Amino acid sequence: MAKKFPVKFNLKDLFEKGLASIFKVKPRLPDLIELALGQTGYFQKVRTSGMWVPNWVYNKKTKKMEQRGKKWYVPDKKYHYFKDIPSRQKVKRYWRGETLHPDEQYISKAGLEAKMEGAEPGSWYSSEPLESQDYVVRTTKGEMGQEVTNPGIIRNITADEIRKIDPEWAKEYQIGDMGALGQANLPPHIREQSKISLIPSLVIRLRKLGFTKSEIFSTIKQITSKKKASGERDWKWYNKGGITSLIS
Repeated sequence: MAKKFPVKFNLKDLFEKGLASIFKVKPRLPDLIELALGQTGYFQKVRTSGMWVPNWVYNKKTKKMEQRGKKWYVPDKKYHYFKDIPSRQKVKRYWRGETLHPDEQYISKAGLEAKMEGAEPGSWYSSEPLESQDYVVRTTKGEMGQEVTNPGIIRNITADEIRKIDPEWAKEYQIGDMGALGQANLPPHIREQSKISLIPSLVIRLRKLGFTKSEIFSTIKQITSKKKASGERDWKWYNKGGITSLIS
């Protein structure tokens, strides 16, 4: 009779390998390069189809556009291409876009209204810098991030730093793991340790506003003058403060 050996499964490894096979994890460019390009370099190809849309006509008497029924709209292209952000196998950093100085008029109410766990002003961080960059300069909220006196910035904190600060919380919320949502509402004692990432902040501002409107030298001066309540400087070059971390 053949001798039986106990078989042990590492559920975490199986889960990650399963997800990798489903989503076919694609290699990603360094975060800083993706921020400079404003994209990952990947696109989703979606076939277009006809649809019913409102039929707007101009009324010469009222001098206003009026909706008169609907019309069948057929796109002029067979396919549309959308910028894609492939899933990451491992999350190295968590990012947050905001203004240099908190301004109540720009605070997002989405997470608060949805009553998401741990949601409070300043708590939301994403593993995707391309997602967080939308909050550095946000034209849908007026002048958010464009102001010279209160420029938009992006912060980051590494998964390793979070684990070091609070290993139990990091384990519970799968910080850095594939399969986690890639977004997290960081508690105060963790997010207080995040810092403004200077180079990415400048890259985003230049790409979105251009050199003339970005007032780049004024922005650098303001960011490098920012300090935490403890008196410690509230910025770093990119990751841990060194230039060598720019492409890691």
